[in-house]
Amino acid sequence: MNQLKTAYEKLFKHFKFVDALEMKNRLAMGPILTYASRENGEISDIDLTFYEKRVGGVSTVIIGPAFITENGQVAHGQIGIHRDQVIRKLHQLTQMIHRRGAKAILQLSHGGRKCVEMESKWQAISPSEKPHKRKGKKPVQMTERDITYIVQAFGEATTRAMEAGFDGVEIDGGNECLLQQFTSRQANERSDSYGGSAENRFTFALEVIREVTRRAAHAGKPFIVGYTLAPKEKGYLGNKVEDTFEWIDRLVHTEIDYLHISALHKPTSKREENHSLLSSIIKHVNYRVPLVGTGGLTATEVAEAFEQGLALITIEQALVVQPDWVEKVINSDEPTSMDVTSLDKDVSLPPEVLAHWQDMHKNDRPY
Repeated sequence: MNQLKTAYEKLFKHFKFVDALEMKNRLAMGPILTYASRENGEISDIDLTFYEKRVGGVSTVIIGPAFITENGQVAHGQIGIHRDQVIRKLHQLTQMIHRRGAKAILQLSHGGRKCVEMESKWQAISPSEKPHKRKGKKPVQMTERDITYIVQAFGEATTRAMEAGFDGVEIDGGNECLLQQFTSRQANERSDSYGGSAENRFTFALEVIREVTRRAAHAGKPFIVGYTLAPKEKGYLGNKVEDTFEWIDRLVHTEIDYLHISALHKPTSKREENHSLLSSIIKHVNYRVPLVGTGGLTATEVAEAFEQGLALITIEQALVVQPDWVEKVINSDEPTSMDVTSLDKDVSLPPEVLAHWQDMHKNDRPY
């Protein structure tokens, strides 16, 4: 066995959220859409096998994105937390993760206008009728009654996550999903109390956070709540870094336990630009709330991200390509480079599911 490289030693130190859970190291498996769950949103044996192969070395596993209502689903094969029937199989998953020595967190998500391609018995909803894609189908603008219903649905999903044995939930406020759509002028053209000013556009997110943290307070055990935030948006009317700083200033005064900065991990992104953006966010947060972020594909990139000031580092693609990636880092024999197009046969996904996963990530598309 090789000796752990000094540069990586800090990655394997414990981390404890304030008055909450203690993590055995700083490495987390980030949310990965396997496209393998059942049609009703229940996880499959394929999902269980996929995770079992990959959770041995990390301290935390973020499962998801899990849709909170049927009309919040963005893809076939996505995990659901929208009804009580999915709890039993999710409990099997959390039990397995706990046996492997890791904590389990469920990412709660609603796709909003991204769900137009999933329309069947329902219509996609969004802050406004503006489509997700140019010349795409228009979603239905949410009424205040719809907003109240979705806030309640996030709360009910939190309760189900507790019953399924999770150690926390992560509210998906990034990934171009519903909460991000409310904060963005690219999707939100409302003129009521949920649109217009930056303060109004963040109202919906704050209502969701209050409901989720209210439910979490009754867990009867340490149960953490995180929030995913997109660092910035491309294109006309997209949120800038300055907007992100304003969201952060609002978030640190809520009851969330950590902030997860999404994106900054796409294969075609400029590494130096991402490094600079993450550094500016870390500097602005200034340890007011623990930060979680993506570290990259190699152990060197992960270690560099940690040194910037992140509390936990998420790994996604590296664990898909190399299930025992963490063990290899510990033994100092991790692969120097990885390509999602060269996944081996032991990836635990059926050929048709694997082909879809490769296509999504090869073309740099969000789930």
